[in-house]
Amino acid sequence: MKKLIANRFSTIFVIAALFCTVFGAGRGQAVTIEEYLTPTNDSSPTDLSFDADGILWFTEIQGNRIGKLDPAKAKAGTSDGFSEFQVPTADSRPNNITVARDGTIWFTEMQGNKVGRLDPKTGIIKEYAIPTQNSEPHDILEGSDGNIWFLEFETNKVGRLDPATGAIREYPVGKGNPHAMVIKDSTLWFTQGGKFWAKKFANKLGGLDIASGKFFDIPVPPKNSVPHAIALAKDGSLWFSKMFEQKLSQIQEGSTKILDYPLLGNKRNPHDIFVDEGRGWIWFTQIRHDSIGRLDLARAKPETSKGMEEYKLPTKGAHPSAITMDKEGNLWFTEMGHFFRGHFQNKIGKLVVGEQ
Repeated sequence: MKKLIANRFSTIFVIAALFCTVFGAGRGQAVTIEEYLTPTNDSSPTDLSFDADGILWFTEIQGNRIGKLDPAKAKAGTSDGFSEFQVPTADSRPNNITVARDGTIWFTEMQGNKVGRLDPKTGIIKEYAIPTQNSEPHDILEGSDGNIWFLEFETNKVGRLDPATGAIREYPVGKGNPHAMVIKDSTLWFTQGGKFWAKKFANKLGGLDIASGKFFDIPVPPKNSVPHAIALAKDGSLWFSKMFEQKLSQIQEGSTKILDYPLLGNKRNPHDIFVDEGRGWIWFTQIRHDSIGRLDLARAKPETSKGMEEYKLPTKGAHPSAITMDKEGNLWFTEMGHFFRGHFQNKIGKLVVGEQ
């Protein structure tokens, strides 16, 4: 009987850990956080993107799979609503992902040195080898012309794949290890933070003029700031994270001046970033702090932490990586774990904002 009671208590505790209400440090607004389990254990979900039907697609860098989650069928603490698709290349380390306007799923294989294409109707994956060896492709996006653009972190190039032919063209962009990008008009902007784990820093934003193929950059002080994620606002502003400087930063349209917004403390390490246009908030993952952060632009003031809030996740060691938002305004994020140190997770998180 004691064992039965203990087992039931343990089950209740686990469910509570995967579904909780927390109050943000800062203003104290309540949010609900739920966590969903990928079918593959230790999958390390990394990046994620919604399609037009509201289906969530994500990469599993350790599981070597592309994941799919139907939010309408999802249930906290379970794998309900999930499907997975094995990447053909073994140990390819699928990293970043995007959904094209025609619904096709595109992703990068960091170790496989390939770009992958998944047909959502058939589940069939086709792979395209990148011409430069050991390029370690990272972020990937569809351009306005329908071409697929991706970053080559190790070899300091931007790649362009023509979906009609599979042909890949590469553009050198100077040293700095491009990591994350956005496309603004005819310019592709990307972060170049170097290899912080090897103490090799770059500290700049890079730009590629798509029409001419010319490269330029903007220095990001101070030394060792590590610009990491980047997002584009509708007003033309570029938002990016300074991962080692513990700040969110903004470059407004028509300016090169950098405005900084300090986080609520040290050892946060802002990782990914998302602009919530409807509510005037900037959301971001704090990978070292196991939390989701938010900056309220109505209260924000440069060089201060005004308007900053953060919400602690239920799972210790969650290491939240990428973040995005659904049509209802709920935030979804990956819990990668400390993948590069051999500590894995298998959760997708959801944050629902309560009433203010």
